[in-house]
Amino acid sequence: MKGLKLILASLAILAFNAPILKAQSGYVEDALRFSQYGATGSARINAIGGTQNSLGGDISNVHGNPAGLGFFQNSEFSFTAAYGDWNSETLLLNQSRGLNATNFSIPNIGAVISRAKGPLEIGDWRGGSFGISLNRHATFNQSFGYFSDQLDQGSILDYYTNLYNEQGVPSGTDGLFFEAFLINPANGGYDFVPNATTALAKSETVENEGNLTQVSFSYGGNFKNKLFIGGSLGINTISFRSTRTYDEEFLDDANQTTLFSSLQENLFLDGSGINLGLGVIYKPVDRLNLGLNFKSPTWNRLNEEYDADIFADFFPPYEDPEFGTIAESDAETDIFISSYNLRTPMTLGAGMTYFFGKSGFISGDVNYLDYSTANLRSNVFNTEQDNTEISRLYGQTINYSVGGEYRIQKLRIRAGYAFYGDPFGESGDLDRSTTQLSGGIGLKLPAFSIDFGLVNRRFNSYYTSYPGADLATTDNNRISGSLTLGFNF
Repeated sequence: MKGLKLILASLAILAFNAPILKAQSGYVEDALRFSQYGATGSARINAIGGTQNSLGGDISNVHGNPAGLGFFQNSEFSFTAAYGDWNSETLLLNQSRGLNATNFSIPNIGAVISRAKGPLEIGDWRGGSFGISLNRHATFNQSFGYFSDQLDQGSILDYYTNLYNEQGVPSGTDGLFFEAFLINPANGGYDFVPNATTALAKSETVENEGNLTQVSFSYGGNFKNKLFIGGSLGINTISFRSTRTYDEEFLDDANQTTLFSSLQENLFLDGSGINLGLGVIYKPVDRLNLGLNFKSPTWNRLNEEYDADIFADFFPPYEDPEFGTIAESDAETDIFISSYNLRTPMTLGAGMTYFFGKSGFISGDVNYLDYSTANLRSNVFNTEQDNTEISRLYGQTINYSVGGEYRIQKLRIRAGYAFYGDPFGESGDLDRSTTQLSGGIGLKLPAFSIDFGLVNRRFNSYYTSYPGADLATTDNNRISGSLTLGFNF
């Protein structure tokens, strides 16, 4: 550590500027990450594009439109297993690198207890059903990264040298490059070590893990077999882990390494939240369902833990005027522990389902979200700037899906399509929308059902390692298969 050196070099600056330690620059990113997820549930719902605002009688109604529980005539237990494969192809400066992450999960398990009246029982109120389910709304298991050895690319040392010369040496992660002797006092300012030559190869790998899971308690009732109403209470749990490893290797004219450095950042997040839901499904005629679905904002409480470390190897060793020969160095931050509240946007949805007698149906959904309404609050740090950025960057989206089912006696054949709009208000030439194709089959028996669904989601994401760095574009291709077993009782 260069505590004495830091004091001597930065004393004048520290006298006028209080050091700021910030765990991460991604609070605005967190607001989007934990607000954005597709329709999930049983293999049947997955296969028809996630449409569920107007379609009743499925376990997914417990966390989807609770009014659909009013369609149940029998109690049911359901269990879903899934396997996902996430391929990420990242392009930076015309160089491509692919990474892959897989995941096996139990994304949905639930039960519905039906209290429906029989056909001969009198009364306009035809009973209803209680439901409880554990559903995985989103999975964060993903790995992506890039490699580039272009001669004209910039170094992270260029950025931090300019930052130090403008503001002095900060604390936290931004100060590690000084602590590790990669940037040093020079001529009244700061400069990087002579080992940082013009030829540079750099790479970065980002490994994310975790999920957002909700336990839902719902009730849906049936009035005259025409109007179905329902309400739900959802309790979310969030688990997220991210490890970012950024490497730079400088080379001389003989292509020999003169300097290697590696910065690793570790972020752990966990928390919980609560939301409410209301739903209505109306049948103007027997063959048509019209649905409305409202999900309140989710009020989350999140805890975070962050740390970072850096190490460097010098070839030949760096000769420091104060500390002498430096062949290798390392530095690390303290462990930063914090907590904050995150309110995610509400969702308004509408849907329509048309039945072709007993031959099948076609169903469509439209959902509205305004990501700019997400909000952060904390007693540990000031969230004003983050909330300003959320309002500035994010915007409103219209997500829609359509799907259908064709019935051949006990066999069900399904297909669907979904589109999730770009959550950024002014995205320019960067398209972050998601398209989804799906399909599946099922077998419906009097006391038992088995369904299989296959979903392919594609979208682009964009990433920069540090301010001013070249933009990396990642083509994400995620394929997931789910199998649902249902038992009536």
